[in-house]
Amino acid sequence: MRQALVLRHMQRLFVLLAGLLAAPALVSAAPIPTRGVAWAQACAACHGPDGQSQGAIPALNKLSPEDFRAAMRAFRTEERQGTVMNQIAKGLSEADVEAVVAYFARVQAR
Repeated sequence: MRQALVLRHMQRLFVLLAGLLAAPALVSAAPIPTRGVAWAQACAACHGPDGQSQGAIPALNKLSPEDFRAAMRAFRTEERQGTVMNQIAKGLSEADVEAVVAYFARVQAR
């Protein structure tokens, strides 16, 4: 009887550990927030579809998440000058920036 009880507890522990190990995969598989898709579509007007600019405007799909965040910060503080990006960056919340970063990170992974 004691062996059966220990075995049951071990099985429960195994299921719990398996769930904890799978949790990060479930989080990373989460869909990109709608706001990320919407902002990325707005970016496409100048930066091209999926951030694949063909002209003088920088391609967003080649920026690392860190570089993207740094560029947005620099536009916000006007450390970096752009034609319209300073105003656009000031209008984005941190959550908006993170959503766009997530979108372009997913595009890069394809």
